[in-house]
Amino acid sequence: MYKFKGKVALVTGAARQRGFGCAIATRFAAEGADVVVHGRYRPPEQFPEEEKQAGWKGLESVVGEIEALGTRGLAVTADISDRIQAQEMVAKALAEFGRIDFLVANAGVIIWSPVIELAEEDWHRVMATNLDGVFFCGQAVARHMVERGDGGAIVNISSVAGKMGMANVAAYSASKFGVNGLTQVMAIELGPYNIRVNALAPGRFLTEMSKRTETVELARREGIDLAEAEKRVHSDVLPFIPLGRLGKPEELASAVMFLCSEESSFITGQSININGGRLTAH
Repeated sequence: MYKFKGKVALVTGAARQRGFGCAIATRFAAEGADVVVHGRYRPPEQFPEEEKQAGWKGLESVVGEIEALGTRGLAVTADISDRIQAQEMVAKALAEFGRIDFLVANAGVIIWSPVIELAEEDWHRVMATNLDGVFFCGQAVARHMVERGDGGAIVNISSVAGKMGMANVAAYSASKFGVNGLTQVMAIELGPYNIRVNALAPGRFLTEMSKRTETVELARREGIDLAEAEKRVHSDVLPFIPLGRLGKPEELASAVMFLCSEESSFITGQSININGGRLTAH
């Protein structure tokens, strides 16, 4: 168990039931932290079928899970690609809890397109969320941490696509390469204030961004288990993963907990692979 009682975490991109953000937020709560969860407004009719059937209500449901674990939760809806909204989100968190000890910049979007067909608006949309949003949130939280004078930890969620080029995700890959560079600069500048900044570079995980709905539907339709459906839907990448499977959001959450804890007190400026060994085998 990590000693996070009395600490406050802010997790962006946390509204999806099976996403990284929700797993990270609820793990923080299980470790004793109060948690601010962020998401963009999403009409209920756009929820995946699995969420609809479960009665999922986005951030409201995440806060319910946090509070069921015995800590306090706060939901904030904002477009973090807008600097003012990112700053207002941080201000709301501080007004409620008085401090932010941990920031996990997780919110992200991916658009699949060959580079010669990629629309300018899609390029800007991905960059605005994946890179501008990380910068705006990190800047606002870091200012608070520096002023408070008590240190802190920031974890930016990058990607394997931020370490190696991948076809049909030009904007996403470029944005994640940017996140890794930004992480290093933040670590250098904030180190003197005992603020550690690291990134995690996940490979293929079973989330909505990685075709979870398609995988679940295939399992239901053909009466096979989720592991078998996963093998079919993700046959393009599984041969390159030595562990032979996709990651689970809870496994990423465990890595976040470590990077926010005192057990990683001498680690900063790193972008750590969490991909089942994929880059090792590529």
